[in-house]
Amino acid sequence: MVPTWVGVVMAISLAIIALAALAVAAATASAALGMRASLRMLEGLAGPALDDARQLVSTIRAEVDGLAGTSRDLRARVVKAADAAEARLAELDALVDVVQQEVESAALDIAATLRTVRRGASLLDLGRRVISGGAGRKKRGRGRDREEEDH
Repeated sequence: MVPTWVGVVMAISLAIIALAALAVAAATASAALGMRASLRMLEGLAGPALDDARQLVSTIRAEVDGLAGTSRDLRARVVKAADAAEARLAELDALVDVVQQEVESAALDIAATLRTVRRGASLLDLGRRVISGGAGRKKRGRGRDREEEDH
């Protein structure tokens, strides 16, 4: 058997625990309301700064998009110019090939003409020697004529 005073003490202690729990709940509610007021004040102070930051981010994004577009345009122009330069170089290469072939052909023609002229000159010289009786023959050497006698 339990004495009667134990039930009374238990009831009183249970009431004290309940009051303590109510005090903790009230303090928590008060702190939550205070936190809510603090957050509203912080939002009021930070709101214009957040709006400025959002505007700054949108401005930066617009500028970056503009730079990216300019970069794309510039890259396309550079590629187009490189293609045009390559085409011009190909045309110039073909022109150089044609000029080289013409120069080689002209050089061969000149060499053939000079050979023909030399043969003609030697034939004239031979004709002169035959007509003059073969007394002396001239030989060419380093840009001047010298006389050579027959032995």
